[in-house]
Amino acid sequence: MSRPFAIALAAILAAAVAAPLAQAGDYKLGALTIRQPWSRPAQAGMNGVGFMTIANAGKTPVTLQRVETTAAGSVEIHQSAMVNGVMTMREQDKGVVIPAGGQVAFAPGGYHLMILSLKAAQGVGQKVPVTLVFDNGRKAQVDLTVQLTPPAGGQASTAPEHRH
Repeated sequence: MSRPFAIALAAILAAAVAAPLAQAGDYKLGALTIRQPWSRPAQAGMNGVGFMTIANAGKTPVTLQRVETTAAGSVEIHQSAMVNGVMTMREQDKGVVIPAGGQVAFAPGGYHLMILSLKAAQGVGQKVPVTLVFDNGRKAQVDLTVQLTPPAGGQASTAPEHRH
């Protein structure tokens, strides 16, 4: 085997091995990619929270209309924002639009999933199953990984810490 061929082969194999690692925990649904879904630890009966980034590589906007789960009483889509020095939180009852060719981060201090009345405690390393329901009729089943901090390279807070 020639040296240039061996180097090229090694580079191709390294890229093939690294590609799945870079996308571990990501979900695809048509033109949508749901990246790094996660949640914080919470006790049974309390409220949990869910974060992720949803990217839309399509040519038309898609709306996340609602979220379902068997792990809690219900899930609401919320947005936190600083208004006149006070952190506010509002339910997004019309959903959240994921623009064509764009993305929306569900991150601390911004959009997030409010997971109401958890049926069981969610500890570090566990998974919280949710189903994202979009306006085009598609559904994505996603597991939120419970962890203390955002995933490496994940969503950073854009506002002060806000706990539920």
